[in-house]
Amino acid sequence: MRLALAHLGRQESLPRLLKILVPLVHQAREEGALALLLPELVLGRQGEEDLPQALEALAEESRIRVVAGYLAQGPRNRLGLFPQGPVYDKVHPFLALREEGDEGIEPGEGPVMWEFQGRRFGLALCYDLDFPELFRSYALMGAEVFLVGSAWPGEYQELLTVLARARAAENQAYLLLANRADTGSPSLAVAPDGRLLASRWEEGLLVVDLDLGFLEEYRARYPILRHRRIEAYRLW
Repeated sequence: MRLALAHLGRQESLPRLLKILVPLVHQAREEGALALLLPELVLGRQGEEDLPQALEALAEESRIRVVAGYLAQGPRNRLGLFPQGPVYDKVHPFLALREEGDEGIEPGEGPVMWEFQGRRFGLALCYDLDFPELFRSYALMGAEVFLVGSAWPGEYQELLTVLARARAAENQAYLLLANRADTGSPSLAVAPDGRLLASRWEEGLLVVDLDLGFLEEYRARYPILRHRRIEAYRLW
């Protein structure tokens, strides 16, 4: 399965976003990608009522799934699937002293799965990476791939790589993370065994092939989820 990530900076308007995004969508499709993942809050903290409709039309016209982070009514920090897919609202708003974050954002209610091409995808946004419970929930629900939109600060770029690799390895799932290029952190693709498959620092497209045969063989050989002993450490 071939998927693509867009390492894209925050755009100031919908027309500007579409001017940059349309060529990337068509490039991803021409290179055989079935879906294109965009970063968190591609238009920043500004709401844009026409954004979902524009992405719906673009996805339908280009015959590729588009996964994009944006500010929705609520307000909610949202990752939406186009066309006609589910939406995930960020479960863990980032609220930290002296740092810009998700002030005023309503948290999402829980995990959201996306089923596509016979596979299961778990959806997440940025700060969610710090909470392994969310990703383990997805794994127990059968997720094989995590799709993460992000705007991760550059000063914590090493932590981003550590957490992304950990979330993938501990759940034996692919993790694809599209980060905003204006933050100073890269976009990443991580294998189920924690290997960093690829990263991108410059604006543009990162195309990734997921070896689902490897995923199935690796899980069978090293069945982490079956080896859990929840009776030994349940805390709730």
